[in-house]
Amino acid sequence: MLRNTVTTDPEALRASLARKSLADSRQRAAAAALLGLTETDVLALQNLAWAGALTPTELATRLQLTSGGTSALIGRLVRREYVTRERHPDDRRSCLLRLGPNGEARAAELYAPLVRTLDAATASLEPSERAIVARFLARVAEIGETHADELVRSVARERPQVPRVPVPGLWS
Repeated sequence: MLRNTVTTDPEALRASLARKSLADSRQRAAAAALLGLTETDVLALQNLAWAGALTPTELATRLQLTSGGTSALIGRLVRREYVTRERHPDDRRSCLLRLGPNGEARAAELYAPLVRTLDAATASLEPSERAIVARFLARVAEIGETHADELVRSVARERPQVPRVPVPGLWS
C-alpha cells in the first residue's frame, strides 16, 4: 500500500523507516519460501550480495551464527549453487564466499521488480531532493549499522560462560 502523504514530523519519518524495515523482513520471508531456504540463508545471500565477498568468519559474525551453524549454512548454499567458495588471496587457511551464478540469477529474478520501482521513484525526484534523501539514508544506514554492532557486542558480553567444574570423584 503506497501512501503519498508528506510530513516533516520526526515520529512519522521514524514510522516510515519502521514500515520499510518490516517490509524488508516480509520480503526476506517470502524470498526464503520461494527459494526453499531459511530466512537466515536469504540473509546470508543478501550480505554476500552487498559485500561482494566475505570469509566464513565474517559471515558468521554478521549472522550471529556458531561455526557449526555457519558450516551447515554454507554447505546448503554451495550445494544449491547459490554460493561459491574460492581460495582467499591473502590467507591460505581461509576462503572467500561469493554469490554463485544461481544465487545471482535468483536474486535478480526476485528483486528486479523492486529495484525498477525504487529507481523510478528516485528518478522522479529533483537532483537537489535526491542529494538530501541520499545524505539522510546514508546517515540512517550508518546509525542502524552502529546500533547493530552495539547489540552484537552486548550479546557477546551477556553470553554466560560455562564454568569448568570437575566431576566429583574423578579427582580425589
